[in-house]
Amino acid sequence: MAVGEDAAAGAAGDGDEDVWEPLSEEVRRVLELLFDGDSEAQRGFRAQIPHTRMNKSDCPCPCVYLSVDGDAVAAVPMEQSVDSVAGASLFNAEGGYDGEVTVLAGRGVMFDLQFCDWEDRGPAPLRLWEWLGPRHSMDPALR
Repeated sequence: MAVGEDAAAGAAGDGDEDVWEPLSEEVRRVLELLFDGDSEAQRGFRAQIPHTRMNKSDCPCPCVYLSVDGDAVAAVPMEQSVDSVAGASLFNAEGGYDGEVTVLAGRGVMFDLQFCDWEDRGPAPLRLWEWLGPRHSMDPALR
């Protein structure tokens, strides 16, 4: 089991068989935008993206669980064992505030990409990465 699959399996908790697949183009682009900074931690999480697979959650929003191949890429040093490591505001096509997106990491690897969509409509007609508004780092080490 890759790093992250155990955390995601615990979060899913419904006993269904997990289906891990390569990152979709939209999820990959969202992660690249969320980790576009120049800090060592940002570069570390960005390096994990090509070694990450996803498993869709049961959430109506486009949330996905993430699993990083810990043998292929290093973990990022973190002060907390589990923490929010990146995020952004979400804005709908009319420019109105629509919620937040957050990346969670544990033991230095990403394991969850969460979208909290107040209107529960998703990004349409925007592409997933176009839904992102101002980005923010949650962890001071990532700034």
